[in-house]
Amino acid sequence: MGTVTPKLEQPSRRRGGRLLLRLIVTISGADAQSNRFEVPAETVDVSKYGAKVRLARELKVGSLLFLLRPDTERSAKFRVVFQSPPDPATGRRDTGIEFVGVDGFWGVQFPPDRTMWA
Repeated sequence: MGTVTPKLEQPSRRRGGRLLLRLIVTISGADAQSNRFEVPAETVDVSKYGAKVRLARELKVGSLLFLLRPDTERSAKFRVVFQSPPDPATGRRDTGIEFVGVDGFWGVQFPPDRTMWA
């Protein structure tokens, strides 16, 4: 099981808060070269809308992935929303993913969404 740690953030345009939750997950899909893959990855932080994961694959923004939580055997579909350049030491990339039609996947209670003031 992963460890949940509250994360203090600077104000941003994010829809909701994030929690540090490190889990080993399995991600499958097609990479930037259209090669099918299934690899282990690690979550960095999670929100009720998605997560940031680390994996050593170049992906296209907008592509669809499947993520499996081996600890609960739950899976969900995600869309890639950003990807960082590879880390020179590890080759892994921070990758932002958002849920496609799923709620309550992480099994944790999130704080209420931020209200955007005009």
